[in-house]
Amino acid sequence: MASHASSASSLPVSAAADPAFWTQDFSDTSSLALHLSPGGSSTTHTSSPTPPAQTPKSDSAHGPAAARASVAVACVPCRSRHLKCDGGVRCSRCKADGVECTYIKSRRGWKGKRKNKGENGAPTGSGPENETVLHGPLSNSLATTTIALPSPGYDFGSELSLVDQLSSAPNSLSLLASAPPVGQFNLNGTQRTNQFGTTGPPNAIGAFFHFFYGSHPFCLPRPRLVEFLKERRAPLLELAVQYIGSSFLPSVPTDIYKEALNRTIASQNYPKDGYTVQALLLFSIGLHANNDVPRAAQIFGMAQAMTVEIGLHRSDYAIINGNNDRVLEESWRRTWWSMYTVNGMMAAVNPGVQFRLKDIATDVPLPCENDEYFSGQIPYARTIQEYDDSAFAPEEMVFSSFAYLIDAIRILGKVFEVSRLDSTFEYHIVDVVDQYLINWKLHLPVSKTEIINDHGQIDELLFQAHMVHSGSTIMLHRPRSSLGFGRVENVNICVQPGQVLLPTQTREVHTSKCLFSAENISTLIKLPGPLIHHTPFFTCVVVMASVVHLSYWSFLVPDGQDDVIKQSIRLDVGTLQQYSHTWPIAAVVLGQVRGVAHTLFNSKKAMSIHLWSSIAQDDIIRGVIEDGGSEPLENYSQLLTPMLKS
Repeated sequence: MASHASSASSLPVSAAADPAFWTQDFSDTSSLALHLSPGGSSTTHTSSPTPPAQTPKSDSAHGPAAARASVAVACVPCRSRHLKCDGGVRCSRCKADGVECTYIKSRRGWKGKRKNKGENGAPTGSGPENETVLHGPLSNSLATTTIALPSPGYDFGSELSLVDQLSSAPNSLSLLASAPPVGQFNLNGTQRTNQFGTTGPPNAIGAFFHFFYGSHPFCLPRPRLVEFLKERRAPLLELAVQYIGSSFLPSVPTDIYKEALNRTIASQNYPKDGYTVQALLLFSIGLHANNDVPRAAQIFGMAQAMTVEIGLHRSDYAIINGNNDRVLEESWRRTWWSMYTVNGMMAAVNPGVQFRLKDIATDVPLPCENDEYFSGQIPYARTIQEYDDSAFAPEEMVFSSFAYLIDAIRILGKVFEVSRLDSTFEYHIVDVVDQYLINWKLHLPVSKTEIINDHGQIDELLFQAHMVHSGSTIMLHRPRSSLGFGRVENVNICVQPGQVLLPTQTREVHTSKCLFSAENISTLIKLPGPLIHHTPFFTCVVVMASVVHLSYWSFLVPDGQDDVIKQSIRLDVGTLQQYSHTWPIAAVVLGQVRGVAHTLFNSKKAMSIHLWSSIAQDDIIRGVIEDGGSEPLENYSQLLTPMLKS
């Protein structure tokens, strides 16, 4: 897919291709800059001189044509008003009118196919008119030019985009001479669809809905969101959606969306409303998955503050801002509960985030099922109180998958609270929280115990609910289990250095619960379908399972009986390797897992449980351990203790 930055001094490709969408007069450059700028700024930038390759020239220096002083190409303002142009670097008419003077490169001499009409009538072919030039480093380009990013106003299935393809040069943005790829056609002449079910090459917004939206479905459903963004009423949300989607497409430059988002946020040129909360939430998830953990915490903190400030945690927000639209009202309810659930998951894996939203009183009803939301058939909304009282109902009540995820996050919040308690009360509270975890699973309806439906599709919200439940169980029981390695220098199993957590049951019971939860995580990994469709937070839960597996293999497995646990470790490592192709944070935790393996094996040798020579030279575990030897201890020591904090 072609996706690039376009200079403000050049006409965006799709503007030339689909003038019906762009309502601005091209002679009014200030309004065009306002329309295309991610920040919505009305500042007009001075255009750079037209490059020599694009400077119009007359066809001949001799004969009658020269006497009439005709030019090969008229500038955009003159052409749009059907006026003559003298073809200067800045023509006299534009100079007199005080407007920017830009040109579209002439098609003269080009022998290729000029246009292919797509379903929406926009040209889908490639040609010189699609070529623009952009010079200078990325930072300078973002600071001095208006960025024309892909607009959902243009048909996502078409071959053209507002953003031209970027070169791979690290310090500059130079345009490739090649045009966007032409769509493929079937034998019957119809245009072939891509992996997202649309025509043309894949794009960022299509990738967002195909890979990510199922795990975090709080924005409006796809048709509604596309129409909404086409009106360009939420530029920050548009950028955030494309930032997430671009992470799944190697050919699309994610950094340009990140820079545009950072610049818009720094300018504070955005409204304080639910759409901005959605944008900040998406941006923070993407930043964390792309291993910008401190910035993710900052952006999520902004989302937290705005959520409370605008009252998204109150049920009347959806009513007041829903415009009597039940789908929009449901979207606002889902936005609050997504903030709540992501806050819990982020607090477990990001040291800069605290689970503040768990202490906010809320009366927002629970979300409905996804298929009801997507179809627009929104049922009467149930409350969290109805959920809590359902165990005492005369017959079984079934809630949405989102509701069971919310409850799993509530229990995770109780796991966080255990670490803050005085040791006098901790003994009893650990068993109480353990009871919450057990009850969550016992009271799941039969329809919610199976994560895959009859059509072979994974319920991603239910997947996350089981993921959070297993991770919470490990976090609660592992400090009190036999899966310890306190003899490793500078590494211990305590929440804080020097602190010892006593078991509330036998250590073998705590150990068994950890191992059972780690195997549940392995079961989630083995579900059919691509791993990349799961939430990015799944990478951190896989790390929790891998540490349990490594510790069990290092200390408790008898000689000659470790084949099964070694396969579990291989499964963990392979999963992280798959995620590392998309999410940079997975590459980091992959190195951490290898580092843990190295540390644990050194401890195991010191305790003389196994001999290094008992591992074959070609054993995959030996490779994992040896690779981990190059990892600095400080990069993974925190993984040797559960991240229990407030």
